[in-house]
Amino acid sequence: MDSQDRIDFKLGAKAQVLDHFKFYFLLTILWLALGFIGGLTYQRSMNWIMAVNNNSGFVLGGGLSLAGVLTIASSIMRVGSQLTMIDLDRGKITMDNPLQRSFALFDKGQYFLGWLFIAILVGIFTFLWSLLFFVPGMIKAYAYSQSFYIYRDAIDRNDPITPLEAITESRRLMDGNKAFLFIMDLSFIGWMMLQGITFGFAALFVQPYYDQTRAKFYNQLVIRDEDTPAADTFTGDQGPEA
Repeated sequence: MDSQDRIDFKLGAKAQVLDHFKFYFLLTILWLALGFIGGLTYQRSMNWIMAVNNNSGFVLGGGLSLAGVLTIASSIMRVGSQLTMIDLDRGKITMDNPLQRSFALFDKGQYFLGWLFIAILVGIFTFLWSLLFFVPGMIKAYAYSQSFYIYRDAIDRNDPITPLEAITESRRLMDGNKAFLFIMDLSFIGWMMLQGITFGFAALFVQPYYDQTRAKFYNQLVIRDEDTPAADTFTGDQGPEA
């Protein structure tokens, strides 16, 4: 992939979100709201550390627990919206029932369990690589970034793979594409700054724009891999190297 692909992905995603803004707004509003409330709850709980009263420890623990639950719920619903965007880009679904589609992670029990185990494994692997230095950890994070989408596609093909196999396949697919995705992410810095300037309101456009762009990247990644005759397709015997 090259710079023109990045331009095409972003232009296509932007036009799609602008043309169907109501759908994308409803698709993302729940996870954005939960994430925002979770962040506020966490900040308030941390401020209470300085409070001197007999109940401060209890209040702090309860606040942090609630923040954690809200953050996890936000992550689950964001993954649901990302799966929806991948399917939209493939023409598999129509733009209806956006609120229900944000719960796509629960469409099949295997989806949620796979996402959970992949999140845990990726977190562990990335942390261990980060112990060497920040850069190796970041490189590995990009290498593992497509793992769950690969896992979900395998289930939909009735050819399920394990979470570890999905991570291995993501590493293979991202070989030679990590820098492309990193640069594409960097191109959104201005948009992310706009979110801060507008106290988060711009996220109602920026986040679906960003996620739809990444959905287009993943779909093109898979298509090009399938169209490459010499592609070393996954056989499950490449080993669990992190």
